[in-house]
Amino acid sequence: MGLPAIRRPWTVLALLVLFSAFSAAGLPYLKTDHSLSELFSSDTVEFDQYKTMSERFPTSEFDVLVVVESENLMQPEILEEIRSLHLELQLAEAVQGIISIFSMREPPDASGYPPPLLPTKLPTGKEFEKLADRVVNHPLIGGKLLSRPDGKSQLTLIILSLKQDVIWKKGLAASIREIEQTAKAVLEPIGLRVQLAGAPVMQLEIRQAIGRDRLIYNGTGFLVGMLICFAFFRRVKLVFITSLCPAVAVLWAMGLLGWVDLRLNTFINVIPPLVMVISFTDAMHMVFSIRRRLGQGDDRFTAVRHAILTVGPACVLTSITTSIAFMSLTLTDSGMIRTFGIAAALATLLAFITVIVLLPIMVILLFRDEKEFLQSETNRHKAINWLETICANFAAWLQIRYRVLAIVGLSLFALFSALHFQLEPRYRLSDQVPDNKQSIATSERLDAKLTGAHPVHVMLEWPEGKDVTDPEVIEALAGTHSLIEKQSGVGNVWSVETLRRWLINAGETQPGALAEYLKQLPAHLVQRFVAKDAPSALVTGRLPNLDAEDTVPVLKKMDASLSDLRAKYPEITFTVTGLSAVSALRSSEMIRQLNRGLLAAMIVVIILIGIAFRSFKILLLAILPNLFPIVAAGSLLLLTGGGLEYASVIALTVGFGIAVDDTIHFLSRLRIETSRTPDLRKGVAATISRIGPVLILTTLVLIAGLSATIISDLPSMRLFGKLFMTTLGAAIIGDLLFLPAIILAARKMGLVKSID
Repeated sequence: MGLPAIRRPWTVLALLVLFSAFSAAGLPYLKTDHSLSELFSSDTVEFDQYKTMSERFPTSEFDVLVVVESENLMQPEILEEIRSLHLELQLAEAVQGIISIFSMREPPDASGYPPPLLPTKLPTGKEFEKLADRVVNHPLIGGKLLSRPDGKSQLTLIILSLKQDVIWKKGLAASIREIEQTAKAVLEPIGLRVQLAGAPVMQLEIRQAIGRDRLIYNGTGFLVGMLICFAFFRRVKLVFITSLCPAVAVLWAMGLLGWVDLRLNTFINVIPPLVMVISFTDAMHMVFSIRRRLGQGDDRFTAVRHAILTVGPACVLTSITTSIAFMSLTLTDSGMIRTFGIAAALATLLAFITVIVLLPIMVILLFRDEKEFLQSETNRHKAINWLETICANFAAWLQIRYRVLAIVGLSLFALFSALHFQLEPRYRLSDQVPDNKQSIATSERLDAKLTGAHPVHVMLEWPEGKDVTDPEVIEALAGTHSLIEKQSGVGNVWSVETLRRWLINAGETQPGALAEYLKQLPAHLVQRFVAKDAPSALVTGRLPNLDAEDTVPVLKKMDASLSDLRAKYPEITFTVTGLSAVSALRSSEMIRQLNRGLLAAMIVVIILIGIAFRSFKILLLAILPNLFPIVAAGSLLLLTGGGLEYASVIALTVGFGIAVDDTIHFLSRLRIETSRTPDLRKGVAATISRIGPVLILTTLVLIAGLSATIISDLPSMRLFGKLFMTTLGAAIIGDLLFLPAIILAARKMGLVKSID
């Protein structure tokens, strides 16, 4: 691909410009997917059940939770302002229905009309105290919509059900902004604290964080890379060429993603820095080779041809192996992660094309005066010469201490491997959301005051011909409600049974009382618990913000507790579902699938390296430097109290791809150097001297660029950056320290005499 390009540079460049323009035209079509459930979208039974529940009932993914907090809310003037907010929010365009303490009613009076619990005109004095006591102890309010006063603070919950069509038309950000501004305008002047939570707020915060991160760490990484390149190359042309390839590769990748309507999310957002890393690494290897040949007096055509024929094959192999690593992500049930794996693999191939085609063309067109380059080479490249001197001295130092270094490398590899395999899957829904925004803080307040902010449901389905007031259905609902109430870790349980109990306590025991009251309630409220067009109902509780390993036992115990009801009512099905349930139940298995996929990719890639080099010895030598960075990063994760999360497994997968790149370039250069001399010691020294500077420089640039991820609002992105930088650092140690030491030790033992 590279050689034809340098024969007709202007023609190929014109084609590249046209393709770049086509890609740029696809950028406006990039959209962000803000659905929290998309990560778990799969063909599994659990997700199918969740989809069925979401289609029948107003899903919690469209519930905004408005939390109002003060020292004591049970004061007439405060309640009047909360009532005003209730009425104001009803006028918001995106709000379909509201549930608050002002939605609650008294039992039906003599006329059959259920009057509001909180009358239009609130009483004063002793009468208000009696009313306040009734409100706090009301079975539909106390512990559900209103926390009990504890002398420090009290909060009330207003649940807003959003209109999906308005959200798509008006936009999520504008809709949430209108709700937040309305709430704060009404309540903050009287000193009440107002915060928002719920899935739509989380989705908005994720979208905003993704957009912010894309601008900051992509821009920062690109700028830092250019500055470091300039500090070492001291040539604007070389810096421009090295930086152009990553920029064009990102343009191509993101533009094509826009054309195929692939939505941006936390994972897809990794592709731009990923493409920059891969293309920048290969570009640096090409530029170093071309610069060295130009410095030796070659013309630009000869220098470029030499780089294509010597560095190019290594770039091809690194692209293939990295693509295989990303394709391992398709070995999971998650449609989102499978899509990311395929997109990342294709983006890797695009990155290779930019380097092998665009970079040689730019060198041919920009470096027309080779003599000028040769004359100014010494003065302009003092930094690189200094780096090469360091590598040469390091190679000499390693020749003496290779035995100790080989033992240390193998020992650390064994230790880190033992630590790495102790990692357990870990997932928490809140880790996917910015942790410095209001939704997480508000959810924590709900955890403390009202049991939790994350709903879990038991969906009951019965045969056609019966409705929710059928005696058998009522008994099944009552039994389910009672079991969930007694379930440790679940609170704030709601269902039709809640209403039935309240009516019975109020003396409404007639057989048709429940059916009549359901007709008088707002449709949006009834449809939260009774499906409109299907024979099914929900019993809903709330879970605190826990790790999946803590949530799964609660869910499994809940499901097991329903076995007696399943036996008693064989025609009724009982399904534990909801976003919290699906995410907790599926995350551990999906993370294990990703980890198994990474292991399979490691095996395939190492075998492929042996086949590509046609050497079983190189296959064995490639094991430690390729796996050492992964187990080192995994050990850091374990020692810092972390676990295998989606972000950490993907970071290890990406890191493995980059580690393989460094190993392949080292072994490729070693193969070239040992072909020139039969002395393996000299070949190793020459390889370190020649490949060491580019490996060190690319690692410095990549770590400096990725350091911007530590200021991300997303915990998953910060974790990705930390592990990726650790992997890069460990990769350079494995390739420049332990790999040559092991080669020299094997040579001394008579195990390796050459790299053929």
